[in-house]
Amino acid sequence: MMGTLEQQQLRASSTRQQTLGQYGSFKTPKGTAQTSLVDTPVEMSLGEPSGGSTAAEDVRPKMNGTLDNKPSLNIIGFSYVVKERTGHWWNGACFRSRKKLVLNNLCMTFETGELTALVGTSGSGKTSLLDVISGRSTGVTTGVISYNGQQCTREMMRQKSSYVLQADRLLPTLTVRETLTYMAYLKLPGHFKPSDIDKKVQSVIIDMGLIHVAESRIGGTVIRGVSGGEKRRISIGVQLLKDPDILLLDEPTSGLDAFTAHHLVQSLADLAHKGKLVIMSIHQPRSDIFRLLDKIAILTMGQLAFLGRPDQMVPYFTTIGYPCPVNQNPCDVYIDVTSVDRRTKKQEQRSLARTRDICASFFDSDLQTGIIKRITLGLSQHHVDNVEEMDAASNDWPSWPRVFTCLLNRMNVHLKRDRSAFLARFLLLPFFVPFILMFLGRLGNNQGSIQDRLGIIYQSIQVAPYVGLVNGIAFFPVLRDLFYRENHDGLYSTATFVSAYYIHCLPFNIISGALFASALYWVAGMNPNIVSFGAFVLVSIMLQQFGEVMTISICGFFRNAQLANNTTALIFSASGLVASGLLRTMENMPTILQWAGYVAIHKYVTEIVVGNEFSGLQFTCDTSGRGQQCIKTGAEFIHAQYPQALEHMTRNFILTGAYLVATLGLAISLFKLRGSPVLH
Repeated sequence: MMGTLEQQQLRASSTRQQTLGQYGSFKTPKGTAQTSLVDTPVEMSLGEPSGGSTAAEDVRPKMNGTLDNKPSLNIIGFSYVVKERTGHWWNGACFRSRKKLVLNNLCMTFETGELTALVGTSGSGKTSLLDVISGRSTGVTTGVISYNGQQCTREMMRQKSSYVLQADRLLPTLTVRETLTYMAYLKLPGHFKPSDIDKKVQSVIIDMGLIHVAESRIGGTVIRGVSGGEKRRISIGVQLLKDPDILLLDEPTSGLDAFTAHHLVQSLADLAHKGKLVIMSIHQPRSDIFRLLDKIAILTMGQLAFLGRPDQMVPYFTTIGYPCPVNQNPCDVYIDVTSVDRRTKKQEQRSLARTRDICASFFDSDLQTGIIKRITLGLSQHHVDNVEEMDAASNDWPSWPRVFTCLLNRMNVHLKRDRSAFLARFLLLPFFVPFILMFLGRLGNNQGSIQDRLGIIYQSIQVAPYVGLVNGIAFFPVLRDLFYRENHDGLYSTATFVSAYYIHCLPFNIISGALFASALYWVAGMNPNIVSFGAFVLVSIMLQQFGEVMTISICGFFRNAQLANNTTALIFSASGLVASGLLRTMENMPTILQWAGYVAIHKYVTEIVVGNEFSGLQFTCDTSGRGQQCIKTGAEFIHAQYPQALEHMTRNFILTGAYLVATLGLAISLFKLRGSPVLH
């Protein structure tokens, strides 16, 4: 038995080369060579091209199923390394990182028709293993993962597998049937008709035991809906819509009571026995759940301590010196045995030595040898290539119009069901009108009204984007988190999601901006020219739309909603203060701020509104204020403060419209730059 991790790694590497060297090369789907779930032995990020032939090509196995000719998922000599930052950002942690070995030389096989549970303490590698299998890993991987004789790629696993994450990220306002129907339109092939989709949804509802709540809303923290166990079944049902061969579940029983957890695992066992390959992670299964499992894998520190049938667990651990006490759950006992006790340094060292010995024992055991033999003997089985079928399936996704329409409809229904949010969309901006009027009153034509008009203009061009900010922060994050999950499933692109949200919020901003501008303009007594009124309405709408789209752009970069809120507010404040020229003329500002003003939208909308508001106005002079400057016409004020506002009116409208397009592009770019995190 090997006593150290380093010895075990060397032994594993040698055994892997000897075992896999005879396999030849993988069958790989056309056009997917660069999206393998496993990197080449040369360290590189997941999915990057290898740049040529490497030693990895000599050890990729051509595995043809298992002894009973059922498809199997095989993992051989697999390791996974991630980078993690250490310390706080103010100590420079954002510029340095260290490598962490998350999974270490795993050799496992999972077969169709079996329910396998990954057990172990927190940090043992259960979720990381599921992430790697599903193609959601972000670190550097070495080793072999194959399914049914083919090298696993991200595209392949998107077709063959579904991943149920730990958190149920469902829209609380939708019903169970609506949730499944929208997901069916996103997941099912393009040739499916609405009637076919309805049949599929009904079938999943029946299979998951959701008939009694099919028309009930999901519910959330404020409005109650279905129970926690039913939410878990809905999340599983969402992933079963496309009838996957492999079903992966991360902590499906987390947060459920014992009765609900047992029946959920029973349902998963039934699914497996109907021909699915089901792998789930579970923190600490009860004895009744233990009996439902077909296979159990115990992980500790990223290594395999046991993999076998439940009835093999006690005999195996007894032979290596860890018998199970009478009347105790074997899973509880052996999870404790393979745990690392970090309460004191001495206990940590003792438990680390114990777990290393246990992992080394399993590495040398007949169980591990049997796993390798089972994979090796599968070579003698006949395997029919299905590469062409996979290529055809990869092209049978829903059409872009169907996906876009589905996303847009789902956003609209979600907002409509939330009454307070729905009303806020329309009334939040007009709500500011009374406060502005109470502060400034109705405008006159004396010299003081000039400053009052500037005050109304400043308030109106500042409040509109701020309302867009408030709406974006209130409504967008929940949709963004749902996008992160569905984007990992390959359902739609970043551009599709952001564009759908852009169109979704546009009608509400049009109505809200028009109500605000109409009420403020006529009640305050601004320039009665109808063209000037139209320009003011259009600017209010464009500013509110700009504010919301800029907010979702920042939300794409900063995933913390509070940080995104503060950053966006700072941008709007700086833009209004520096670029509007209402608080201080541009000519009197430092040169750097003058240049900065040219990239801010407030410079151009201010010139539009000031030009239209003061054009054609006549002002009276106060005869008692002798010696003071008297501005008699609006044209005189425009010439003095915004000399080219009227000449550049068309240009300013074009530039303001360009900002709306540019912020859409910015949002898409920032989302792509940051990528989609795996939200468990």
